[in-house]
Amino acid sequence: MKKHVGSSLYHLLAAAVVLPLVATAPSAARASDLTAAEQCDREAGSEFDLERNRAFPAVATEDIRIGVALSACREAYNQNGGARTQFQLARVLDRAGQKLQSARILAEAAGNGHALAMASYADLLAERGMAGTSSGDLLTARRFAQATTDGLQ
Repeated sequence: MKKHVGSSLYHLLAAAVVLPLVATAPSAARASDLTAAEQCDREAGSEFDLERNRAFPAVATEDIRIGVALSACREAYNQNGGARTQFQLARVLDRAGQKLQSARILAEAAGNGHALAMASYADLLAERGMAGTSSGDLLTARRFAQATTDGLQ
């Protein structure tokens, strides 16, 4: 009987050690199986983006991990990422202080129909207009804002 109890206890302890390892292995494997676009979604998806990949929680601007997000979003962008990827890359670049690159890519995302990018780009152009740029920028901003409003209705 004593030998049986010892053997059972050994198996129970072994199971207690092995099961948690087995249970966490699939999630670690899944993280490494993410595409560049999914990694970008995970690292830079905005809570205000209606087109955000809902498989991942939203990331507040101040919580963007610049190094990780920049790497993932640039890779996704270079793999011909769509408007959502463009918007997220612009968001990360802005957070990293790369304002000119951010504005250029934000314009791409807006031009490709990303609603939040259109609104953000309109705001950017309006700010520039208020700082004394041409009235054409303000007209463009108004058009983007109107397109965004029309798209959300």
